Amino acid sequence: MTTNGVILHRVVEKLKEAGLDSLNVSLDSLMPHKFAFITRRNCLDRVLENIKGALAAGFSPLKINCVVMKNLNDDEICDFVQLTEKMNIDVRFIEYMPFQDNKWNLKKMVPYKDMLEIIKRKWPNISKLKDKPNDTSKAFKVPGFEGQIGFITSMSNHFCGSCNRLRLTANGNLKVCLFGNEEISLKDMIRENASGQEILKHIEFAVKRKHKQHAGVHSIKNMKNRPMVLIGG
Repeated sequence: MTTNGVILHRVVEKLKEAGLDSLNVSLDSLMPHKFAFITRRNCLDRVLENIKGALAAGFSPLKINCVVMKNLNDDEICDFVQLTEKMNIDVRFIEYMPFQDNKWNLKKMVPYKDMLEIIKRKWPNISKLKDKPNDTSKAFKVPGFEGQIGFITSMSNHFCGSCNRLRLTANGNLKVCLFGNEEISLKDMIRENASGQEILKHIEFAVKRKHKQHAGVHSIKNMKNRPMVLIGG
């Protein structure tokens, strides 16, 4: 589940009791004034405390998703890496991606190789971790740190060929590609009392028509798609 972490303290135990064991927390800045500018909320301290509370409750893996944008938060990359020294978290730096209504601009995108170079200036001994099958993140770790970092390189080095992600939206639609605008409604099938086999057949059909790779940066920015807030992490 992906959350902004604002009210996580109210529900963290209930989520654990319900069987959830991993969390993604969207966090794009560790500076109060930037956090407030990005989220329109003045509650950075609460989010950081809620992350610690989720770790104490046993959530693992706990991933921090940070979308890096030039001249906004690219000066905080090393601060996010520093979080992994004492916390067993996975900070994932995400290249800025085009979605509907996010005013995407190529000049704001920071490629992962540039981010890694910034990190290597402070931690030249940072090491690459072995990729797991279907990983969407390139994982690294600073020796001696509890947690790790990763880069989601959708724009500069796509991983479409090994991506096995399916997304179920809050209104019951299945998306087989984050950047695709084709969806099928599982909710409607369930409400029409479709059998499990019928639903599986429709899922299989959706997966089989998934494209080999996304259309590329300049095509994606002109495609009609849901805003990220309506897709979820």
